[in-house]
Amino acid sequence: MNNYFLETHHHEWILTNRRGAYALGTGNLINQRKYHGLLIASDAKFQRNHLVAGIEEKVEWRGEVIHLDSNNYSNCIYPEGFLYLVKPWLRPYPAFLYSALPHQNDILILKELMMDEKSNTVLVRYTNLGHHPLHFQLHPKLTMNPHHSLNTDGSLDFEEFDAEAFGSDEGCGFRAKRVQNNLEVYCHSQMGSAEPNRFVYYNVYYPWEVMAGYSGIGDQISLFELKFALKPGESNCVLFSDSPIEYPQAVKDAILKRYADLPLPADFPCCADEDDTLISNLDYNDNLLFKHDEYLQLLEFALKDFIANDDIVAGYPYYGAWGRDTMIVLNALLRIPGQLEQVEKVLRKYSRHLRGGLIPNMLPETGREVNYDSIDATLWYIILLWKVGKRKVDVGYWKEVIHLCEEILKSILNNKQYPFEIRQDGLINLKPEFAHATWMDVRMDGQSITPRDGAPVEINSLWYNALSCYEAMCKSYQEASGIPYLPMDLLVSTKEKVKEAFRKYWTSDYLADRLVGDTQIKEVRPNAILALSLPWQPVDKGQMKAVFLKAEAELLTPYGIRTLSPQDPRFRKKYYGSQKERDLAYHNGSVWAWLLGAFCGLGLKIWREDLDDEALAAKLSGYVQTFRTSFQKGHIASLAEVWDGDSPHFPKGAPAQAISVAALYNIETFIATLREES
Repeated sequence: MNNYFLETHHHEWILTNRRGAYALGTGNLINQRKYHGLLIASDAKFQRNHLVAGIEEKVEWRGEVIHLDSNNYSNCIYPEGFLYLVKPWLRPYPAFLYSALPHQNDILILKELMMDEKSNTVLVRYTNLGHHPLHFQLHPKLTMNPHHSLNTDGSLDFEEFDAEAFGSDEGCGFRAKRVQNNLEVYCHSQMGSAEPNRFVYYNVYYPWEVMAGYSGIGDQISLFELKFALKPGESNCVLFSDSPIEYPQAVKDAILKRYADLPLPADFPCCADEDDTLISNLDYNDNLLFKHDEYLQLLEFALKDFIANDDIVAGYPYYGAWGRDTMIVLNALLRIPGQLEQVEKVLRKYSRHLRGGLIPNMLPETGREVNYDSIDATLWYIILLWKVGKRKVDVGYWKEVIHLCEEILKSILNNKQYPFEIRQDGLINLKPEFAHATWMDVRMDGQSITPRDGAPVEINSLWYNALSCYEAMCKSYQEASGIPYLPMDLLVSTKEKVKEAFRKYWTSDYLADRLVGDTQIKEVRPNAILALSLPWQPVDKGQMKAVFLKAEAELLTPYGIRTLSPQDPRFRKKYYGSQKERDLAYHNGSVWAWLLGAFCGLGLKIWREDLDDEALAAKLSGYVQTFRTSFQKGHIASLAEVWDGDSPHFPKGAPAQAISVAALYNIETFIATLREES
């Protein structure tokens, strides 16, 4: 098996809409997680339900039969549809080319998956690219349960479903309602027939869940069989949705239009194979499948995967909307033409949830209450308000956000509601019970695994930058309106105190990760990079360079930045094992791609005067080359949450993480700007 197959079979594709729904799977369509499936629907509060796991697909011609699907069981994979897979593609949407064995141009089937932007609807398109008429028998595999859950062994045997099939000149399909939980699935096929045909797939096995210490065995059910035939060159579209499909042709057209302008891989089969060269023209040598400008277009689309419900999904499949992640990703969305209004919508949404000067760490979703367990989300929020204002250059906007920021900053200064305080030197000090209030927020048994109590370095740089942004807003308002508006003396004096106090972090070649009193906690972590990558720097350029060089030497990997230096005895090489073991590694060695944004941002500050635009672009390109090449070769469809801290760096956590993609997009768009100007 060539490298391309190994890569794509172990990486995951993803489809999303603007409601938080998703479809997710591997390059060989063998479901390895309980979250893998064709349709996981979502509502406005990110309440998600796993509805369709996949489709049993049997194709017949001249008495011969091939199966396209594969199910994992604890002792085997059956059927072995992956053997008939000639090649998969992960972007711009997942597509899979199948053939008979041995692979041949006579029998070729292209299967494509796409999702509607506005509704919880997935399209599956089958195209006969071979030379013979083919007969399809499909059994959709239904789950119809909350997406964190599984159907236990035998639980579907006597489960009641209100279901019926239909057929007409406009196609066929079915509807099914699980009476116990009222979840529904609707299906429409352009052609063919639909008939009741109930049976259960018992004990489907999800090895990645078991490896993580979770339950990984669940049942699926088929309630109907779809049949249709395809002549050479003919296609059939099958739609799955959580609501009635009243106008299937319009839905199909809208879905196809969504992807129509996106670039296809260089070897993508676009039409029937008339001269028997399709298979031989596929790329098996792991060459680049997308040009650089095409890759940038796909990267932008990948970033938009996370926009949903006027918010940002932090990562698929595990997360909903998180305040901190949302603010970081919105910073990248500002770089996309036409996204300013979307960014403002999200910011206004969070302003309505302000409480005691803080925006939520997590909005209410999936039955959970809103929480405010974050201090940095609010500081990122203020910086973003300033960045939006720089693009709008609007007097009314400046006036509005200045008053908003004054309310927030005064509430932080006078805080009595949350477990933090402002020290005499102006620094924000987190009490031990609020030691999880930074991005290193994992707790075990109520205790922070990576305690950040005291005065964390990046929190206080964000604090300094939020105060500086407020001061800059006042100046911009005055310049735009001609009306004098002086910033509040208390906030300006606090800013100066914070800058002066920041010298307490300097250790000789790095910044202490936090201060407990005035005692430095000397840990080589990426928080120093975060602190110095922001718009205003509280240290001199020489110190910035020293921090960068030490981070480059000890924290940088081809996949991002380690959360702890390998020289630290607490460094954990692998993000692996039980939830406890993974939590211990999460911020103690694991690599995060999103930190590349701060790393490259700090690099820009120290190189800008020393390198010309092309040299600077080349320097930055070196740090993202691994991800760039993986996208261009079609190995990956998104960026994961974390990677192992030591080589080989395998992707772990959520397979599609918003801040990871946002960081890569920020760096690549800046590189593109440099090259346009050089």
